[in-house]
Amino acid sequence: MLKKFLSGVIFGSGFAVAALSLYTAWMFYVIPPLVIQNFDSEMTITEASSIENNKYPNTPNFHELSVDEMIEKATVILTVRYEPGEDGNYKSVVEDILKQEDGVDLYYGVGEVYEENTHDKMSDDFTPKKAVVFMQGNPASMRYSTAYSGERIRGLGGISLDLLKEKCSKT
Repeated sequence: MLKKFLSGVIFGSGFAVAALSLYTAWMFYVIPPLVIQNFDSEMTITEASSIENNKYPNTPNFHELSVDEMIEKATVILTVRYEPGEDGNYKSVVEDILKQEDGVDLYYGVGEVYEENTHDKMSDDFTPKKAVVFMQGNPASMRYSTAYSGERIRGLGGISLDLLKEKCSKT
């Protein structure tokens, strides 16, 4: 019985080695030429981006930029306040537009609802107050936001709201 078991193990091992050999040959010798052939052929990529999108590009890793770089690269900067919604959660309402570059379409105005159900009401202990929203592109779309209470915005290194407004007015 042990002899039959060892015979089965040897057969299974041989089968596994053969299968891995075929897989390795396939992955290293058959697939790469097919991939290279597809990339070497001339491909035309068409998208809706034009001069307009190149004028207002989206910045990768926007959240990693310094405050000054965020202000410079954002096409729109909003402040929103959180208000209780109909369903008991919170909605955000545009409170102020700190920056809007000329020619950039913004689909929100002061006093309009920016987003319904922004935050779920978890408890009465945490009540969000306000947030700063950085937008890029044309039309403007959200790239980064951070909530704050009072006059300091901790998500932006503790900058005061007044200083943020001042920096926005200079760009």
